[in-house]
Amino acid sequence: MMAGMFPVGSERQPRLPAWALAGGLVAVVLWGLAPVATRAVVAHIAPLQLLVLRMGLASLVLLPWALPVFRHLTVRSAARLIAAGALGIVGYTLPVTVGLQWLHASTAGLLLASEPIWVMLIGRAFLSERPPARAWVGSGVALAGVVLLAGPTALTGGGPEGGGHRVLAGAGLVLAGTLAFGAYTIVLRPLSQVHGAGPATAASTVVGAVPFLAFAGTITASRLTQLPPSAWAELAFLGLGSSVAGMVLWNRAVAIAGSSRVSLLLYLEPVVSVTGAVALLGEHVTVPMIAAGLLILAGVALASASKPASKPARNPAGSVPEQAGSV
Repeated sequence: MMAGMFPVGSERQPRLPAWALAGGLVAVVLWGLAPVATRAVVAHIAPLQLLVLRMGLASLVLLPWALPVFRHLTVRSAARLIAAGALGIVGYTLPVTVGLQWLHASTAGLLLASEPIWVMLIGRAFLSERPPARAWVGSGVALAGVVLLAGPTALTGGGPEGGGHRVLAGAGLVLAGTLAFGAYTIVLRPLSQVHGAGPATAASTVVGAVPFLAFAGTITASRLTQLPPSAWAELAFLGLGSSVAGMVLWNRAVAIAGSSRVSLLLYLEPVVSVTGAVALLGEHVTVPMIAAGLLILAGVALASASKPASKPARNPAGSVPEQAGSV
């Protein structure tokens, strides 16, 4: 779920092409199913090994899009790109993947929906953006949903691995990942304005995948041969589907139809996560979970509908409605 990949293309179009809508919808489905696939894979392979395979595969495919950015880097932009890669790839995917060992995929999918709130709060802290009161109310509603979602489960020990402390740790790691992702979208924004959001995101993915290469030696041939076919399919889905196809489809949809309308599809992402977790992993949806999810989505919608009081001209790569767990 990366959201810093949205190209500058938010101009209003007279009509939304059906194929653009379909492409954006497919991207949202791919991102929504990412927590489900991750939860399934970590049952067979360690989180760090999963990320070595996933990000290595994704970076190889995205390298051609990243090369133009690498050719035109200055010292300052190179430092920004490294920071973006560290935040968006290591800072986001590592805690989320580890957290999914102890957290239901449906719960993680709902927690990831809070990403726009962190983007707004970080923008307020570091960019002097002044969200209106409506945005703060929406943030409060969404965060109340987060507390309702994570709190009771942690206290009752209802996580996939049992034990309230593990559930609480998993929820904390997922939220830490969303916070890092919020910082990533802001750090990447200037690079997206200069190079285009697609190439900038591809470059940050390639740079962020480099630290994982240090752990490539932890993956042995014998360990790989022990993986069932389902795990290989899920790895391919995460690397090629969520990280690559999702990016390409979303970028094209936003470029053609504009971000303001296509970004509304992102509200379907947690619905896809919950539905996929129930259908594919046999997870159960409770009434408190539904209530918490509705609070999060309502809060995000309220905050996203509010424009900041300063800096009105913003790159869609950092706009609140478009954030999604799209790594």
